[in-house]
Amino acid sequence: MRRVGIKPQDINAVFITHFHIDHVADLIPLLMLWAYDVDGEPSPSPKPLRLIGPPGLAKLLQSLTVDIEAFAYLTKTMGCQRYTFVKEMVDGEVWHLSSLKVASAFVEHYNGVAFRFETSEGTIVYSGDTVPDARLVKLAKGCDILIHECSFPHERLLGKHTSEKQLAYIVSDIRPRVLVVNHLYPAWRGQEERIEKALKNLGLEKLVVAKDFTVIEI
Repeated sequence: MRRVGIKPQDINAVFITHFHIDHVADLIPLLMLWAYDVDGEPSPSPKPLRLIGPPGLAKLLQSLTVDIEAFAYLTKTMGCQRYTFVKEMVDGEVWHLSSLKVASAFVEHYNGVAFRFETSEGTIVYSGDTVPDARLVKLAKGCDILIHECSFPHERLLGKHTSEKQLAYIVSDIRPRVLVVNHLYPAWRGQEERIEKALKNLGLEKLVVAKDFTVIEI
């Protein structure tokens, strides 16, 4: 976040789609960072850190900050529980954060959840990790921007993920204005143009194949 010019303390909420390491590894540093101000001084009253995710998030936080002795200083010393707010969202739930409307849908990826964010300026849907899932398609109907994973080329598809051919069917059903493709495994290295080719004739206004530190103005 600092590298792209975002102060971590300026964010309002963190949305977690599931608990695999590549999606929660930054949670511990964030919990520690939140105890300090922008100058790195201890903060006497940190603003709330909202963590929103699937069922089990509160238990994960308990395990990380209390049960694991090596990290228990986050509770004993930093007092992370005084500034941490946890919201677990179930399938079909709607939650409001100021002017932001958030809807959720369970997806097929180890207790994964997808999110739909609605504001007066438009709607964004984030799939998280998932196989092609009708619940995600239903959640995303009518969205302006779809952020969807495309982990592997179709012939090398592994695990509960989505390939470029499957993503083309998903996009043709949802019909977003803008598609952001993310979560590319190293199997895609040097072959990213195949993703663009598979998705180019779907009527998209814009297609972005995201890389680390890609910044998209909305």
